[in-house]
Amino acid sequence: MFKRDHYTRGYSNHNKFCGQHFKDRFEKFQQHFFEGEAAHSGGGQQSVPVNIVENQEFYEVQLFAAGRKKEQFQVSINDGILKISCTENAQDNAIDYIYKEYDGMAFEREFQLNEQVLTDNVHASFEDGVLTVILPKDLEKVIRPQEVIID
Repeated sequence: MFKRDHYTRGYSNHNKFCGQHFKDRFEKFQQHFFEGEAAHSGGGQQSVPVNIVENQEFYEVQLFAAGRKKEQFQVSINDGILKISCTENAQDNAIDYIYKEYDGMAFEREFQLNEQVLTDNVHASFEDGVLTVILPKDLEKVIRPQEVIID
């Protein structure tokens, strides 16, 4: 039969390796990992994950920003650059968190568009925490794949 004290006695000497400092070291690691992430993303702004899908007729940019509202987003195209930005959530400033890993900070992402995108017909929607931007292609400018004959 398993006896807990029997097996932990031999292991107790092992705990002297880190001693009481383990908790302190782990908390410092968490602090560096989570708080350091925001500091390294550029200017204190948070980077949000993005997926880009290419279909035959359009590109689809999916920006994942849970906890945001569509009124916080701005989407613009200038000189062939798609710019997606989001303002800070004002409600977060009024709440006193005791622990916070998700920060609703403002952010900005920019993407260089190619000549195939019809910038006049861009459409954006926000649903279930995902901002989706549809960038239709100019089908006349799409370069079709070409088969090369091997000699």
